[in-house]
Amino acid sequence: MKAPMKILMISTLNLSLPNGGTVHFTSIAKEFRLAGHTVDAIIPSTGDSHQNQLIADKFFDNVTFTPSLTRIIPVGKTSLNSLAQILTILLQRADRYDWVYLRSSIISALSVAALRIKGFRHIVTEQNGWFADELVQMGVSRPWLDVIKYMQLLDARLATFVITVVEGIKEKLIEHGLPQEKVLVAGNGTDPKIFYPLPRQEILQKYKLDPTYFYLGLIGDLERWKGAELAIQAMPFICEVYPQAKLLVVGSGRQLGYLQETYRDLKCVSFMNEVPYEQSNEYINCFDIALLPLLEFSNIGFSPIKLYAYAASGKPILSSNFRGVRELKSQGFITLHENGNYRDLANQAIAMISNPDQLGIMGKTARNYAENNFTWEEIASKILQRMCHV
Repeated sequence: MKAPMKILMISTLNLSLPNGGTVHFTSIAKEFRLAGHTVDAIIPSTGDSHQNQLIADKFFDNVTFTPSLTRIIPVGKTSLNSLAQILTILLQRADRYDWVYLRSSIISALSVAALRIKGFRHIVTEQNGWFADELVQMGVSRPWLDVIKYMQLLDARLATFVITVVEGIKEKLIEHGLPQEKVLVAGNGTDPKIFYPLPRQEILQKYKLDPTYFYLGLIGDLERWKGAELAIQAMPFICEVYPQAKLLVVGSGRQLGYLQETYRDLKCVSFMNEVPYEQSNEYINCFDIALLPLLEFSNIGFSPIKLYAYAASGKPILSSNFRGVRELKSQGFITLHENGNYRDLANQAIAMISNPDQLGIMGKTARNYAENNFTWEEIASKILQRMCHV
């Protein structure tokens, strides 16, 4: 590894919110610093000076906070914050940094263009999805989808190299003309020191959960494509065989109100709302089986951070059969169900519940695999190695 570098990290995310994007960005920053590099950041203000200071002290050496346009214009995407960051970027000196690490958004190509105008030579952009596919789920149609695709490709072309979390994004970029050697599939990760197994009896007692029940659970943003409704629809069939089974839905989001209203009479489902990130491990440890019932809307695959957290917490996982997860089935801690099929989810869950000894083996296997393969240190090391060889 070459001499310590100075890295400028840029994101449009509100880093006070406990979601996968925040975890990914801040974990990479933390690992860069642990590797001996200086990390500055340009990020949106949370609107709370105390919260801003906590973020700055915890993850970065120096931070420039920019206005959060999504606090002024309440839209679902944080991409608008790129517009507020362009002037700040244009005020930076290129000779102060060895690398810029930018988390891509729908219009982040504008930020990358501003960096190039200022003379920044080494820029890596992190692309965590194929934006056009995601926005179709929100009702966006042509010609906007064509514009969004053009902007994502421009972001990649202007970068020195691109990081993706799944092979499918790399394939899309190559399909649209990006050289194969310009894309690094780094994946997602977790922190085994934050997510780890806890004694079942103690954690259930803490959250006043009856230890005689068997708990299936999921955690995270409640968006339609995350599949919480699929898990809920499976529960009556599971409870026909195992009346003491219960589903714990931990999180909030646009579907929460709908799910609570629609399934309010279903006694085998408990909504536990959003929890602080620091408590996520405790809630995951309430699960006897961790669920990942994503609805596949794209062929690029997924690399959900919660998968890695579930594994690090030592949980057997029941997941939809999608690209990015099915490749891990052979490792022995994941069972797959047919995409979008709540009856098959129920059947697979019943089979898992019927074999408690195997569940115990799956949990231990998951923890061991996470410790050796899913750490943020490993992900950051891949990125730094690539930076050092440019």
